[in-house]
Amino acid sequence: MNDENQPSSSDQDDAADGQSEVAQHILESLRQGNKIQAIKAYRESTGEGLKESKEAIDALIEKYDIQMKSGCASMLLFATSFLLLLIFVWIQ
Repeated sequence: MNDENQPSSSDQDDAADGQSEVAQHILESLRQGNKIQAIKAYRESTGEGLKESKEAIDALIEKYDIQMKSGCASMLLFATSFLLLLIFVWIQ
């Protein structure tokens, strides 16, 4: 007996494929260092809020041990190192 309200097997497969594509897109975004894009994709696919989406993405980063680049911290470190080098050269 097939109930009209029950999704068919092919409908469930299509939904799973769609979720799989979204999951792959999110993971690829994270591997490329695009955390904001990953959060946006997660929010759009799940309807979750910003806080919940960020927490879910952070959990994925930890689960898959994805190394995220920190652009601001790297630039701050570079600028500080450069400034210290200039001061050292000036003192000499």
